[in-house]
Amino acid sequence: PQLETMLGMGTKMMGMDPRKDLHDVTVYGLDTDKKNAVMVVHADANRAFLEKMVEKARDHKTMKHRDYTLHQWTHRGWKGGDGETVVGAFFKDDVMVFARSADRVEMALDVLAGKAESVDGDSPLAGRVRPGSILVGRAVAIDPDTKCPVLRQGRGYRVAMGENDGMSFYRARLEMDSEEAARQAEAVTEGFVALGKLRFGDEEQVMKLIDGVETTTSGSTSSIAWDAKADDVWTVAEKMAEKMEAKMAARRQQWGGRKSGCGDCGKDGCGACEKGTCPMDKQGSAEDGGKEDGRRPFREDEF
Repeated sequence: PQLETMLGMGTKMMGMDPRKDLHDVTVYGLDTDKKNAVMVVHADANRAFLEKMVEKARDHKTMKHRDYTLHQWTHRGWKGGDGETVVGAFFKDDVMVFARSADRVEMALDVLAGKAESVDGDSPLAGRVRPGSILVGRAVAIDPDTKCPVLRQGRGYRVAMGENDGMSFYRARLEMDSEEAARQAEAVTEGFVALGKLRFGDEEQVMKLIDGVETTTSGSTSSIAWDAKADDVWTVAEKMAEKMEAKMAARRQQWGGRKSGCGDCGKDGCGACEKGTCPMDKQGSAEDGGKEDGRRPFREDEF
């Protein structure tokens, strides 16, 4: 119900219902700097509504490129600050292009209009898309500042996941810097599979999904394939959602539904909690000797 409410609010703000009007989104970059990314959105949007809304945005101005009108404005960031410059334009009534600069939007419009070169069919970024793919990701360069230890030793990748003919699937091909890095990438996947079997070994339905993972390495290329019946995936997903809701309900009951206070002493109506001065702050209740959920708190000098 909460998600439905949020989607309803989003529909009014975006001029489209993402549940039925959003067809696909393509995000790409000419380098590994995410600030240089370009986003192409294919959706049955209310063009008149969106153009009227953007005119009210901070620092709004318009520019022309061929027969297209580009809108530029300052978009307020999620974490405050001065915001970021955004440029957007309609290629067609149901195709929009966004970027941080006008030249990137202009370049995308020219490619869409067939007036500029696009990716060659032989490029690792092109090629066949697996039927039923919901998410496709491809790269021929990796951000050198990535925090992912696997990708840090990679040169590129191809990923696809989705559902087709009653089967859910995931495919990944990682091009690594060396054969050793490829073997290590395969070992990471196999490690996750092993952890999953330890954690869910007695749950037959979950094990069906885990057993669908296969890995292989050839030279400096590591490949991952996963297949499972879509019905089995949804069964497990729904059970996990039920467990999560049960945990949240238990937590709400444990804290008495209080919406304020430090939330650590566990006593309903604790005045100190309401004022934020409860001495049990993140130390557990006095009754359990300072333990929280039966576990003792660790001291900094222990490590």
